[in-house]
Amino acid sequence: MNATGWSRGLEVTGGGTGVVSHAGLALLRQLSDRTGLTAGLSAALPSPLGGYDRGRVFSDLACAIADGARVISDFRVMGDQRELFGPVASVPTAWRALKEIAGGGDRRRRKVTAAVARARRHAWAQGIARHGGLPPVQVADRELAGVTCIRLDATVVTAHSDKELAEPNFKGYGHHPIIAACDNTGEPLAWMLRPGSAGSNTAADHLRLMGDAIAALPPAQRRKLMITCDGAGASHALVKELDRLASRHGYQVTYSVGWELGVREKTAIGKVPETAWQIAVDGNGEVRERRAGGACADRDCAHRRCWIEEAHVTELTGLLREGPAGDQLQAWPKAMRVFARRERPHPGAQLSLLEAADGWRYTLWVTNRAPDTKGWLGQCAYIDAAHRVHARVEDVIRTGKNTGLGHFPSHDYKINQIWLDAAMIACTLLSWLKLLALDGDLAKSEPKTLRYRVLHAAARLVRGGRRRTLKIAATWPWAQEIITAWQRIQALPHPT
Repeated sequence: MNATGWSRGLEVTGGGTGVVSHAGLALLRQLSDRTGLTAGLSAALPSPLGGYDRGRVFSDLACAIADGARVISDFRVMGDQRELFGPVASVPTAWRALKEIAGGGDRRRRKVTAAVARARRHAWAQGIARHGGLPPVQVADRELAGVTCIRLDATVVTAHSDKELAEPNFKGYGHHPIIAACDNTGEPLAWMLRPGSAGSNTAADHLRLMGDAIAALPPAQRRKLMITCDGAGASHALVKELDRLASRHGYQVTYSVGWELGVREKTAIGKVPETAWQIAVDGNGEVRERRAGGACADRDCAHRRCWIEEAHVTELTGLLREGPAGDQLQAWPKAMRVFARRERPHPGAQLSLLEAADGWRYTLWVTNRAPDTKGWLGQCAYIDAAHRVHARVEDVIRTGKNTGLGHFPSHDYKINQIWLDAAMIACTLLSWLKLLALDGDLAKSEPKTLRYRVLHAAARLVRGGRRRTLKIAATWPWAQEIITAWQRIQALPHPT
């Protein structure tokens, strides 16, 4: 076999017509139009007389970011394909649009947020109609249906040059945005750009973000909520507000918030009898165990001596509220319960004196899950699992950094705020694409995979009979999926 024979007789020339790259980007652009997002942005953003519609420009910028744009000059990906997308604003016009939106201050940004929320109501309504409900929250091997889950987390975006309010932080130098994501759909609901020195547990930021995230939900999805936050973002003010939200008549709010391992908690852990520790489950709902060093040859055996339990869970509420020292949680809500998890530390883990002494690593969290909760959700192992899946918000942040969040293009802080808005709208459009138009593996794919298989697909644009037909290559493995997605988006009813 001739390894270099593929290029024999191959010539490369110009002059091709009707050839379109990034053809799948038309799906996102049409999705923005059909959900009412483009029209809502047009109403929110004033346009200059005779100039490009600023809502169209901002929507197109979000689509370009979803397609992989990292800087505003990458906006050309649409402008260079006029045959498919029609007249598209130039890069300088996109810059001017960002500056105009930034110049409008928080009032204009609130209008943009309201436009996204209106489009979300329509998109989710169509997604619920298609799937029979909002995607459930996955807890280990179980599904929690009928609950909308909001997860709060902060991240550091490194700045490689001097940008306004980029400051030193615990991970280097840059900005410290905070995001609230919907676990059901994997989309950001609310976000906030902050200086690099902003604290991880700044209560005011978390309270504002949580309020914005709840307001971003369609009203019908606000009745039964699960809200989670890790220990870095925990504060007394946040737990108090969560307790207030949970006490409202007609609403059900369950929270799960990380908790600090302090002196009182260490004392309580020391008093927990060994029999009170219940074995934890992993992401598949299976017991966290590993083979012992001297185990028998049969790896499927049930010998107790052959298996080492690696993680356990217990509740500390009784010891902290009714122990010899009295109620040590008197200042906290009465419905709040404290749980602890212990697991064997991985090599190189930093341990406290308590952890180094007994060989376990401890993590704590609090929840208002009722003690009389029936079924699997009332079991310690699944209360633990429900908190541990908070880590999925890190997936939203990680993929967000691959979709505009990882790089702020301007020195100006306010322009970077607007870029963050566009990036989060880009992430939202990708989530809606999967919710409304894709199936199987594509409906679970991350942005990089979607770009390769769908958004960056090439096609031929054919004209005839007063129509344009975009023909995906017959040999492209995902051609039918792209065609089906277009048909589903075209079939979406216009918002009323």
